[in-house]
Amino acid sequence: MTSIKDLNPFRPGNGQSPPYLAGRENEQGRLKKILAELSAGRPPAADTVMYGPRGMGKTVLLHWFENEAKKGGTKDNPIRTSWTTPNKLTSPADLWSYLLSQDWKKRLKPNQWIAKFALLSATWESRSAANQALVSALTNECKKSPLIFLMDEAHTMDAGLCNGLLNLSQEIRNEVPFLLVLAGTPGLRHFLSTVNASFVERSNKIGIGRLDAQSTADAIVKPLNEHGIKIDDSTLAPVVEDSQHYPYFIQLWGEALWDLAKEKELQTLTSQEVTTAKTRVEGVRLGFYGERRLRLKDDGLLKVATDCAAIFEGQSRFKEADLEKAIKDSLPDNQSDEPHESQVLRDLARHEFIWNPPGTGLYEPGIPSLMTYILD
Repeated sequence: MTSIKDLNPFRPGNGQSPPYLAGRENEQGRLKKILAELSAGRPPAADTVMYGPRGMGKTVLLHWFENEAKKGGTKDNPIRTSWTTPNKLTSPADLWSYLLSQDWKKRLKPNQWIAKFALLSATWESRSAANQALVSALTNECKKSPLIFLMDEAHTMDAGLCNGLLNLSQEIRNEVPFLLVLAGTPGLRHFLSTVNASFVERSNKIGIGRLDAQSTADAIVKPLNEHGIKIDDSTLAPVVEDSQHYPYFIQLWGEALWDLAKEKELQTLTSQEVTTAKTRVEGVRLGFYGERRLRLKDDGLLKVATDCAAIFEGQSRFKEADLEKAIKDSLPDNQSDEPHESQVLRDLARHEFIWNPPGTGLYEPGIPSLMTYILD
């Protein structure tokens, strides 16, 4: 029987934790600071909004934070976590079922539970007494045990539910240690601006982008070394460069190199294995690029995406005004106006073709090599 330790530690996919989480020390430090406040029973100052292109490791970081939270708190005041995604929320009652603990529900008779949640669904927007009763219940629970509510893929959330959740969070946080964490693609920023909760602009924003070169190298080398596989710096250099420092591609490279080492029973990888691994990585990557290109084409964005990719050649970041000008030049004359330019900019961000890391005021490619593929 195959042991887990004999399996490939690299698992490129959707939300899979890497064998070594590299290059997220800054983000982890910021989250640990919030966790320390919750552990002390102190309400956080703001919600946390985490966003970045797909494949950057947002879900992985959420899982890491959840695990850290479970280790935090005290014996008498443990931190409770609840995790969900918008596809599991069809009504306010669904949302509350994730927010309130099982103990709270057990204290109610079944008919009381059904009645309260049914009434909530009908009165979510009105902030009625029934809603306030449940707010009170959650407040009392958080006084006993801090709660972290994690919402992945938040950019796909129902706008009404999101508005209610944000307002709820603001109200609860005034009194008790409750933390709302929303994670999503770059389109999350625009989505949140449309749900009529102006205070969200003061949220704690964490951008999840590509790694630096050293962190990329560590993410590959350390798991290989743990399995007795060596690769020297000169052999590793083209791997780091080709990965674009993009976490999903890093895992593809790690998987290919580990497989080759096992197939050939090697303890040291050479440039020959790197060449073979690149062929395997490129096969997967071309399929990945093709899917992204098809989505842009289906939404009528392929021409403007190509024109934007052309201006990014030789430059890694652009001011919003410069990018809007490139979009304006790409649009037909009857659509060359500010509303259309802004909408196209949001659409390209929604497709993660470009994104605006928080605090920079600049746009950069989601994945530079995707732009190269689009141009080719």
